[in-house]
Amino acid sequence: MKKLFLSVIVTLFMSTAFATDKSPNTAKNFDETYKELTKMLNTYPNLGGLEQDVVVKVRIAINENHEIVVMSTNTTNEDLNYYIKNTLNYQKLLAGELQAGKGLVFLVKFTR
Repeated sequence: MKKLFLSVIVTLFMSTAFATDKSPNTAKNFDETYKELTKMLNTYPNLGGLEQDVVVKVRIAINENHEIVVMSTNTTNEDLNYYIKNTLNYQKLLAGELQAGKGLVFLVKFTR
């Protein structure tokens, strides 16, 4: 009886370990989307208002025409905000990783 009880416990722990091996809510990999966004934003002009490196959190959504719509940025620098919105808004996203109606939040680092 003791061996049976012990084998049930071991089996229970083994099945739990295998069940938690992969989470069903794993984040998607958006490598192509990030590469495309980086290419779009990598042409920023020399912004004179940057005294130090700045990291900006950008939230975008994809519309039914598969175009980028900038929802918000967390920067207080109006030049950066203007540059991000004008560069990304209504640009076609060629990477097919995001469907219409879906959004993405990413960080952009601007160096002086």
